Amino acid sequence: MLLCFAMFCFWQMGFIYFMGPSLNIDGRTPLPVSMDNITTLIAAAYVLSIVWMIFLPKLVVWAERISAAASLTTALGLFFPFPDNVLRFLIYAQVFFCCFMIGFETFIIVNYFKEQTTIRHLTVAYGAALILISAVQNDFLPITFPVFRWITVAALVLLLIFCFRLPAGREFCLRYVKKSDGITKPVRLLAGTWVLIFVSALMAVSGPSISGEIAHGVFITYAVDAAVSLLIWILWKKANIHPFRSISVCIGVGGVGFLLMFASAWVPALGYAACACIGVGMMPCQMIPLYNVVLMKTYPSRYLAPVTIGLALGAVLVQSSLVEGFRTSPEMLNLVYALIMVILAGIYLQIEPYFLYTFRQPVPESVTVPQEAVTEVSVTETPGEPEPSVSQPLQQEEPAGIPEEDSPLSVLSKREREVVDLISRGYSNGDIAKMLYISPHTVNDHTKNIYRKMGVHSRLELAALVSKMKPADME
Repeated sequence: MLLCFAMFCFWQMGFIYFMGPSLNIDGRTPLPVSMDNITTLIAAAYVLSIVWMIFLPKLVVWAERISAAASLTTALGLFFPFPDNVLRFLIYAQVFFCCFMIGFETFIIVNYFKEQTTIRHLTVAYGAALILISAVQNDFLPITFPVFRWITVAALVLLLIFCFRLPAGREFCLRYVKKSDGITKPVRLLAGTWVLIFVSALMAVSGPSISGEIAHGVFITYAVDAAVSLLIWILWKKANIHPFRSISVCIGVGGVGFLLMFASAWVPALGYAACACIGVGMMPCQMIPLYNVVLMKTYPSRYLAPVTIGLALGAVLVQSSLVEGFRTSPEMLNLVYALIMVILAGIYLQIEPYFLYTFRQPVPESVTVPQEAVTEVSVTETPGEPEPSVSQPLQQEEPAGIPEEDSPLSVLSKREREVVDLISRGYSNGDIAKMLYISPHTVNDHTKNIYRKMGVHSRLELAALVSKMKPADME
């Protein structure tokens, strides 16, 4: 079923990259398709999906089903010898539903998947989809549009099967946190994660664009991305190396890729290595849904998926502005992207320990939902087989992330362990004071004592240390 869901990734990237300003359909060249209209259509689809997820979250699965069915119908229409105006409408419909469903993909992952399921989807299932994307983009054995439309129909059929296997009843919808629940949100961690998502999305849209300047570049980029996706899965299952540990390495390799692309202006042979490195650097964006799945454990907000898609749209607009601004000096644009990768690495390294720690911990009682409200499916192992959430009062209670016995933190008092737990989940001292009903001054005193006893000098050091103390709770 995850492979069926991953077909959305193939359809999204495959169709849009296959289509150009002039599209050859059954020998009719060119088919007049205005790219300006398509840009407006893409923006409208993004905005509509954001609004839908905010105001109609309980109808997202039905919207996904209807959109997949409409996409399949319009794809089948490409088999008929319609006039150009009709074919143009079918292509616009494909592009609209493709972008409209981008937000729903993130929504479904964040609301329906466990962390382990999310990783399996973003590595193994995405790896398979990326192999198909690279095959569509290859320049060695070009795929004609008549062949491509058959592949598109097959992918949409699989996606439709997944959508109808996904539970859509209101009883399966999440109960999101409300102000009246008194749940404290980790503002700094949320803000840092959103910056990380924006920069990652910027690199995701710029990478294939830059690779397209090299012959076979897009093919190489996606083929390497597929290989890295599967490698990260193998490292996790066989060597117990969490994907979060691999992301910083991928960012570094991606930065090298943009530098090599800059150098390829004088040494063209470096272009292929640059495309391969950029393919490795695509992984941070690929893992964006996983960032949100982890955040959902701490603060189940209805805005996580919509904000993510809004940031992705912003990244598209910024990337377009950068391309326009450096139109006369494309080599310098590669240096700008390399600098952005350095910034991305710095942001990620500041957040990684909090992600790792939260990933390993159970959902705190302070963010679970009451039984009388609804059941949630964010902890389902596979789509279509929901497990009801643990029913607990939705109130601010003492955190329970660190065992009191047989722990390297046994030198700390019970209250200090509670403070360590909340620091490692990304909460500020002000947040911790509210959650533990103590004064900020008391939290500062506890923090100083913790630093002294643990031999650390900052919150980041403490989170990094604690994130390594407990083994990952993996399947």
